[in-house]
Amino acid sequence: MLKYTSKAGDSRLPFFVWIVLLGTLVAVGTGLMSLVYPLPAIGLKGLKGPLYQENVELHSIDPDSLQGRIIKAVEMVSPAVVSVSTEKVVDLSGFRERERSSGDPFEEFEDFFKRFFKERFPEREFKQKGLGSGMIINKDGFILTNEHVIHEVDKDKIRVTLSDGRNLKAEIVETDKESDIAVLKIEGNNLPVVTLGDSHRVKVGQWAIALGNPYGYALSQLNKKYDPTVTVGVISATGRAIQAGRKEIRTYSDLIQTDASINPGNSGGPLVNIWGEVIGINAAILSPSGGSIGIGFAIPINKAKRILESIVKYGKVAWPWIGIYMQELTPELSQKFGVEKGVLVADVMKKSPAETSGIQAGDVVEKVNGKEVSSPLELKNEVLKAEIGKPITLTLIRQGKKMEITITPTERPEEISPVKEEAVEEKLLGIAVRDLTADLRQKYDIKEDEEGVVITEVKENSPAARVGLSPGDMIKEVNQHPIKDLDNFKAAMQKVEPGDVVLLRVRHGVWTMFVTLPTQR
Repeated sequence: MLKYTSKAGDSRLPFFVWIVLLGTLVAVGTGLMSLVYPLPAIGLKGLKGPLYQENVELHSIDPDSLQGRIIKAVEMVSPAVVSVSTEKVVDLSGFRERERSSGDPFEEFEDFFKRFFKERFPEREFKQKGLGSGMIINKDGFILTNEHVIHEVDKDKIRVTLSDGRNLKAEIVETDKESDIAVLKIEGNNLPVVTLGDSHRVKVGQWAIALGNPYGYALSQLNKKYDPTVTVGVISATGRAIQAGRKEIRTYSDLIQTDASINPGNSGGPLVNIWGEVIGINAAILSPSGGSIGIGFAIPINKAKRILESIVKYGKVAWPWIGIYMQELTPELSQKFGVEKGVLVADVMKKSPAETSGIQAGDVVEKVNGKEVSSPLELKNEVLKAEIGKPITLTLIRQGKKMEITITPTERPEEISPVKEEAVEEKLLGIAVRDLTADLRQKYDIKEDEEGVVITEVKENSPAARVGLSPGDMIKEVNQHPIKDLDNFKAAMQKVEPGDVVLLRVRHGVWTMFVTLPTQR
């Protein structure tokens, strides 16, 4: 082993240091020389054949093949698919704490960010931009998109970009939050349009093509190309219902489900069939990550057609309405009413088409125009398919007897007053009740024309407490016997034995509903 020992005052560098310096200089020099005189590619030495194989023949695509039909459908629809850009002003001083899952790695940073701007710039605002998709439906420049794409945005800052690069200002014609559909209008010449299909004919398993502008400018702004993105899949299901949204939860019903990829920015774009006909409006995805996992949903195009027809006929979006409060049949309620399936009518609104037609609380609706319904959502969807002023037929069960009632939907009121509810009194139920007085009506917000008895006390761990009854609730029926006062209530309860299961119709909060509860033994 070579050693070097320096003497006192010796300024010479150790031998091994000279070796390291020399090696470093050689490496650096070699690197600099390689920049001027690149070293030969060692991997290509001895190459005896061609570097790669290339096909120079053109492949013809049969226009009647699956690939050919998809390409043709995309070529038909793409020019009329637009990008919708929006803008709104967000006040940082008005941040609301949102619910977050525990363990969010950015949670502390986000809280710091909000506090920083609140303390230093309490009135600071910033412009939040949004991107979505849409489709031009006629030469006049009307565009279909989602309502959530333009929800609460600056109406003067909505812009539409066509695939040919034209960027035009858009105006809002009409919106409908319930269906999540909006109609916009642009002014332009030679506008391309889509062709609408019939979503009633959609079959599970048929091909589906989703078009739109996912992630918007991230995929188009750099090279100024605005051709929509295309994804292909199948119709996975129809008649789906989901709840979606972050800040605001929305309930979507009667949706088309597809595995054609739908991503942020696709909202409002068309879902088309193999013939290039629009069968739906891309609206939502089901995803734990925020990106597509193959579960996307579209609003049936026939629902959009009805909105368009309503705008033309009424100058606004008008929905049919019959005026009933509905309740799902639980196994206990099914047993009490002696029916296996259907939708229970919990209450009938005053001066509504339902009241005029003779529908009563306690009726169980089995069919609407011959189509079976098994949930309040299904019944609601069938009513919404009706036309205002055109009679529909409800098949229902009333006290064990089947009957049909004809009812004519009217336009749904802009504001529907919730039905007020009331309550009871009895040891078997664990409650105290009183006749209605002016003071009790005022205290519990009970209307003058409502009848029943009001619950003023609920015992702890009583049957009434276990089903959620509370003071202020009003009992309207006991075992389907109408209750107008305490005398009616006492008479009805005299027929109840300890341990019996009682069927009550009560007003609880803002809802009227049926409840079953076993009495105390």
